[in-house]
Amino acid sequence: MSVELSETLSNIVENTGKSVVRVEGGGRRSASGIVWSPKQVVTVAHAIQREDVTVSIDGKDFKARLKGRDENTDLALLELDEALAPATFDDGAGLKVGQLALRLARPGETVRATSGIVSALARKSWRTPRGAEVDFYLESDADYSSGFGGGPLVDLQGRVLGLTSTGVLRSVVLTIPTKTIRRVVAQFEAHGKVRRSHLGLQLQPVQLPDAVRVSTGEEIGLLVTSVEKDGPADKAGIQYGDTVLHLGDDSVKTLQDLYRYLRADNADKQVPLRFFRNGQVNTSQVTLGGR
Repeated sequence: MSVELSETLSNIVENTGKSVVRVEGGGRRSASGIVWSPKQVVTVAHAIQREDVTVSIDGKDFKARLKGRDENTDLALLELDEALAPATFDDGAGLKVGQLALRLARPGETVRATSGIVSALARKSWRTPRGAEVDFYLESDADYSSGFGGGPLVDLQGRVLGLTSTGVLRSVVLTIPTKTIRRVVAQFEAHGKVRRSHLGLQLQPVQLPDAVRVSTGEEIGLLVTSVEKDGPADKAGIQYGDTVLHLGDDSVKTLQDLYRYLRADNADKQVPLRFFRNGQVNTSQVTLGGR
């Protein structure tokens, strides 16, 4: 490693480290956090188990309040009374696999850093196992240790590319991109939570009978395995054993198709739901819930 690169990395840690805090949120272990704005910190949701949180940096403790928490994206937003230095964020538009990156954290009183490369990057948005949308998939091979959750992944310009999380995919250290953080924080500020639409159904993909395939042109549907009492689908007359074929104008062959439709801006909308029951294809109007 050249002297110039070594100095660059050291400067990044020193400068960006001023925006990395330790977070004590009632969990078994402390986490790190990133100063989002002068009086706001983003961190991992799984580390926040209570409303009152302590944020620490440079030997000073600050009381923080929970503004919003979303387990689906493993993000939480904290509010402080005193101002701290916010980080510089980047949405990663020019990011490439192989670029150098630093993982920063504050598991104790001082900032820690590990180095590596961007090891995985997929630009297509994807859904977490809980159905939340993440704008793109991002991993780094920089080492991860206890207390690094909630810390930033940083490029060689000192810009935060996203937040380190182990709470989205089991046994995988991911970086939640800045673009996703912006969207979730906007929901926290507007509603105190992330609002999503829902049907009130549990479903699983199934092959459709031959007769249905011929009449609808569809091969796969979503079998209803449970109906939430008084939920949106229950009120629309959907029953256990029905097979959902379309929601709105969209064919739903997979749970990912369904999750894609159940975004926040569809909450409270009335849409047609097409389903198969007892040899017949039916359509019912369902008003999507918001939660």
